[in-house]
Amino acid sequence: MSPPLLLVSRPSDLAVLLRELEGVRRVAIDAEGNGLFAYRTRLCTLQLAWETAVEIRVAVVDTLELDPLALDSILGPQGPIKLLHDCTFDVKLLSDSKVTVERVRDTSVLARMLGRKATGLASLLASELGIQLDKDLQQHDWSRRPLEPHHLTYLADDVRYLMALDDKLAGEARALDIEEEVEVECAFKVRGALLPPREKKPAYLRVRGSEKLDKVGLSVLRRLVEERERVAAEWDQPPFKVASNDWLLAIARAKPADVAELRRVRGGFSPRLQGALSRLVAAVQAGLADGEPAPLANAEARVDRRLLAAQRAREKRLTAWRRKEAAARGVDEQVVLPGHCLQDLAALEIHDRAAVAAVPGLGAKRVARYGETMAALIAEQSESPVPKPTVP
Repeated sequence: MSPPLLLVSRPSDLAVLLRELEGVRRVAIDAEGNGLFAYRTRLCTLQLAWETAVEIRVAVVDTLELDPLALDSILGPQGPIKLLHDCTFDVKLLSDSKVTVERVRDTSVLARMLGRKATGLASLLASELGIQLDKDLQQHDWSRRPLEPHHLTYLADDVRYLMALDDKLAGEARALDIEEEVEVECAFKVRGALLPPREKKPAYLRVRGSEKLDKVGLSVLRRLVEERERVAAEWDQPPFKVASNDWLLAIARAKPADVAELRRVRGGFSPRLQGALSRLVAAVQAGLADGEPAPLANAEARVDRRLLAAQRAREKRLTAWRRKEAAARGVDEQVVLPGHCLQDLAALEIHDRAAVAAVPGLGAKRVARYGETMAALIAEQSESPVPKPTVP
């Protein structure tokens, strides 16, 4: 039997929910937005599940009706442990609504640290608990109202089993003594969700195939992408629903002089754009007038081949050591050294223990256990032997 479900859409419902959540040890949460249907994603629902003495309770908060900031006492640092699965999207979406989520334990991180190959929620619930999750509404527009019973069931399913999954995976992590590594990785993932994107290329250079355009074609593509962005903002639609990248790329190649020529360029675009094709023709003409694009101000300098070779050698040594150490301890390689830490260590220009300790996401336990070893491995001597595995 499914647990009782509380739909929270009025202030009085919210007051009831907050009373029920007083003193809970952990709460499972999940968020849904409308990113496939709007220019800027908006938080539409927030699902929560928690344990009582006799049952599991589930609530779906209608965040289009209620300010999610009202749940700050639960979601913030003073609240209970928050269980999420693959928290990046949820943390970012809540942050955009000015809600901070702290004390996070991510069941996808737990699964990865335990060596599970398939770490999606549906896959894990099937393999770990024998539960089949219905994902038919995965691309539903959650800004639509009313929320029907089958919508609420779908939303509740994403949190109702998280505590049971956490119990199973956390128990295995405890037995392997890797709880601290999991905690450090979860905190790293939460911090990463709040950082600006690392991609520094302009949007038009991220269009697949743009590197094959001539220089004037690149200027045209830049203007087309900018115009699509303006249209998307006006229509409150995701840019890809206004016009596909492939179509803009084809236009940049063809460089049509008028609407009639533009209509002959085949590709995917919204029927609504038929009345605004002249805007794209104007964008083409503006790109032609620009001529060759100016060099990017933040263009990366060419990497010295010797430095790149040294970095790759460090990466190779760290990878070999990590593999042997993980085998010796009987743990997944990510427990010994997460991939993002390995990349950051290999890129270090200062090769000492202090520099190692400063790598984000490494954690005090790894530094205490492996700090000297990792400092030796990233030293410039390319022939440094790989240390023998540490046996606890």
